[in-house]
Amino acid sequence: MNDKLFVEYWINKIQSSGIKHFPFDFIDQTRLDIIPIPVKTLIIGQEFFGRFEIITTDGESVYHASNYDEAKFIVYSSKEREGKAYLPKDKIIIKSVVDDYNKYLDELINQIKKDYKKNFLDLKNIHAVLNEIFKKLNLIRY
Repeated sequence: MNDKLFVEYWINKIQSSGIKHFPFDFIDQTRLDIIPIPVKTLIIGQEFFGRFEIITTDGESVYHASNYDEAKFIVYSSKEREGKAYLPKDKIIIKSVVDDYNKYLDELINQIKKDYKKNFLDLKNIHAVLNEIFKKLNLIRY
C-alpha cells in the first residue's frame, strides 16, 4: 500500500461510516441562530482586544467573535460555504459543542495515525496524509 491508496482507503472508510456534520450532529438545529456570511472559505484571523476576527481567505473581514471558541464554532459551521454560519442561541454551550466536535476529529486523527503506523515504517508523510484526508472530506481542526 502507498500513501495515495491509504488516503483513498480512509476517505472511503470515513464516508461509509458516516461523517458527523458540524453543528447539526452536535446540537439541535432549533437551538441555533443563522449568521449570513459570504459564500467563501472562512478562517480565524487575528485577535484584537480579546475578540477574534473571522475573515475570508482573501482577507475580507466577516465577523468578530467574542472568544476563540466562538470563532471556531463559526468557522466550523461555515465550512459547507452555503452563505451562512451558525451560533447557539445560548452562548454558554459554545465551548462544550466545540470541544465535542474537536474530540470527534481527534478520534479520527488518532485512528488514522494508528493505522498509518501499522502500514508504514517511515512516518515522515503522516501529517501530509492526514491533511489530504481532511481536505478531501472538507474537515477542519483548529
